[in-house]
Amino acid sequence: MSVTETTTTTVNELAQHLLALLGKYPAGRRVIVAIAGGPGSGKSHISQLVCQAVNKAEDIAVVVPMDGFHLPRAHLLAMEDPEHALRRRGAPWTFDVKGFVAAIRDVHKNSTVVNVPAFDHAAGDPVFDAIAVKPQHRIVLVEGLYAHVSEEPWAQVGRSLADELWWIQPADAEASYERLVGRHVAAGLAPDRRAAEERIASNDALNGAYAEQTRLVATRTILN
Repeated sequence: MSVTETTTTTVNELAQHLLALLGKYPAGRRVIVAIAGGPGSGKSHISQLVCQAVNKAEDIAVVVPMDGFHLPRAHLLAMEDPEHALRRRGAPWTFDVKGFVAAIRDVHKNSTVVNVPAFDHAAGDPVFDAIAVKPQHRIVLVEGLYAHVSEEPWAQVGRSLADELWWIQPADAEASYERLVGRHVAAGLAPDRRAAEERIASNDALNGAYAEQTRLVATRTILN
């Protein structure tokens, strides 16, 4: 396992690494990287930076966020305890894990267009078929909190579909925590800092611990 720190130089090095890896495979074969990390670690941001770096010359990379596979609010409201389901949104059982694994399997085995959902933070719900993994997208960055989980059915992604596993590790835990607080307030998930901290303690921290405790061994750890 290698450890790198996220700088502009490192992002470009990661992009070059992916291009070199892609060159080892026959045309039509996609390279899939599963990028995971705890809440607030910056996995989404790093995924986008690497994708942009790869695509400087040609549009061949795409990011597939796990957030698109959140169960819709209507689904959570239909559960036995809807209040608890909404409060724990983001826990493993509030995702369409079967749909997530099936989508990544389609991306892995097909070189045709595969449509996947994205998450509309303003609406608070997934938008189906919002992202198109096109034939020219031969590098696919799958990012999400549970992308490295070793328990089934999540494990199918990390064990058999992904070529590499990148774990994002905060270099500054306090800064990572502050990012998460700010994100909750900005997104309207919490009205103020106190509510955001309560949400983190009762939900994000539990989800992050699960992801950390069950994760597969990463190919690379990236300090952010």
